[in-house]
Amino acid sequence: MARTAETAENRRTRLLVIARGVIAEQGVAACTFRTLAKAAGTSTRPFTHAFGTRDALMLAVALTTWDNKGLVVRTVITEIDRPGYWNCIDELTEMGEAWLPVSDERAHGKRIYLEFVMYSLSHPELGKTLLSFSDAANAHIAVIVEEGQRRQQVRTDRTVQELVMAFWSYFEGLALSTLYEPEALPRDMLVGLWRDGLRRLLQP
Repeated sequence: MARTAETAENRRTRLLVIARGVIAEQGVAACTFRTLAKAAGTSTRPFTHAFGTRDALMLAVALTTWDNKGLVVRTVITEIDRPGYWNCIDELTEMGEAWLPVSDERAHGKRIYLEFVMYSLSHPELGKTLLSFSDAANAHIAVIVEEGQRRQQVRTDRTVQELVMAFWSYFEGLALSTLYEPEALPRDMLVGLWRDGLRRLLQP
């Protein structure tokens, strides 16, 4: 029985990879069971068997955009414990660097994420699910910023919520710009701009 379950899970993972590829190259609108079957070289049956409906497939693919962020996005974190030598801005800088689209793989994932952000605007149920993940991620970053303010490492003339939004706005701006205008903002400039810009945004 365990072997059968593992095989089913492996198959589901493989089908999600195919769906992610179609979405990254052609967009969410093109991601139909028929298109996926053609990409996989199969009938539509494996996809309908694994996911049932297209909406369920879309949700499963959308959730993969959060799986590699390294955040506990399913649980709201309300406090953190950091050693005395800890630096808030350094932690947030490293966190953002881990997500910057500086490789083909990360750029691929970022394109999928952006596709689902736009798609969710006209699909409220999916939007609600993704927003709950965003809220949990924001809460995670907020407790880090709050601790940074308590230790006087982060500016206090702005609220925690304002600084969390500044973090994401700067990050998303860099990520989108390098995807949309790679010649104007090549990948090898991202890390330097991120480190310098985030420090300027947050430091007292």
